[in-house]
Amino acid sequence: MKFRNLLFSFITIFIISMVSNLYFNLKINTLSEELSSLKTELVELEIDKSNTHLMYIESFSTSNMEILSKSMSYRRLDIHNKNIDLVKPYKLEDEDKPIVVLGFGGG
Repeated sequence: MKFRNLLFSFITIFIISMVSNLYFNLKINTLSEELSSLKTELVELEIDKSNTHLMYIESFSTSNMEILSKSMSYRRLDIHNKNIDLVKPYKLEDEDKPIVVLGFGGG
């Protein structure tokens, strides 16, 4: 009788082990399929992002600004005024002394 109980417990443990192994393998497969679908979706979104960024760069690059401005009927203004006689914004108290920068120079 003892041998029969031992054999029965061994068989039940073996069957439970097989069933649990199958169950976990099924779960792993479903998670793997979900992961692969997420990866493909991520790749598609990255492609869309790069295409959108490329369209943005092509539309608003400096080389296309003139084309954009012509399409919106803007015209370029030429600069005629040049300020050659600019005045110093600050007047030094003593213009004879050299300017000391960061503690260096000046006698």
